[in-house]
Amino acid sequence: MNHKEKKSTKIIRFIICALIVLIYFMPIYLLGNVSVREATDFSSKLWPTQNPTLEKYITILTDPMVWKSFANTLLYAALEILFLIPTAAMGGYALSRSAGRLSNMIRTFNILVMMIPGTALLVGTYSLMVNLHLTNSIFGIALYGAGASMTGSMFFYTTFSTSIPTELDEAAELDGAGPVKTFFYVIMPLMKGITVTRVISVVIGCWNSYLMPLYLLTKSEKYTILLYVRKLFTNSVIQDVPLSFAAGAVMVIPIVVFYFVMQKYIVGGQIDSSVKG
Repeated sequence: MNHKEKKSTKIIRFIICALIVLIYFMPIYLLGNVSVREATDFSSKLWPTQNPTLEKYITILTDPMVWKSFANTLLYAALEILFLIPTAAMGGYALSRSAGRLSNMIRTFNILVMMIPGTALLVGTYSLMVNLHLTNSIFGIALYGAGASMTGSMFFYTTFSTSIPTELDEAAELDGAGPVKTFFYVIMPLMKGITVTRVISVVIGCWNSYLMPLYLLTKSEKYTILLYVRKLFTNSVIQDVPLSFAAGAVMVIPIVVFYFVMQKYIVGGQIDSSVKG
């Protein structure tokens, strides 16, 4: 390949990459552009706003419901982490240290359950939650989220625990530690990388969770942040599009900042678990 062909190839690659970046950036641009315009401005959403204003952001941030929905979402994530991480870690560790037909059957069943889409279980799950009186409850939705994420989390913890030498268990047993004490004092500290990764995944998942909260949380005081934004977009009385877009931006900004701050832990945890696996 001569110099001209190399240069042409680089230009084509640059153009393709620029188009991909533009496609990904477009929704962010529209979100920001529409959120700073007046409700009476019906010009094209693609053109920059002529008279930008932060009035809609002030309206959103002074609404008590937005802070209530933020608190509900954070509580939702905290409870799901509390229910999910210790249980999945202990289950994964137990499976990694077990041998025999029963252990293999449980592992296989766990992987098979991971392949079932959540929407396929929607009707049965909703009926179960109603029968258990767990609707309109942050506790209930967190319990559901932990159950739905259990198979995937156990798979990661099982794979990770397999690489931890069994000599550590034997040494702890010689020192008089039982299985539970061995797990919490010896094994769990070694799972820091994968645990941080799973915690970050749970937080992002709770922030973006929509389908089950939509069905299970019908009272406005129980809304998560995503349901609060949905309420503004589907409000048939006040069609204030810029206000809805501002609410969307308020929802997106915290999780984007959180993701960029924690990105190194996500990448590190994934690499760590793949190497150990």
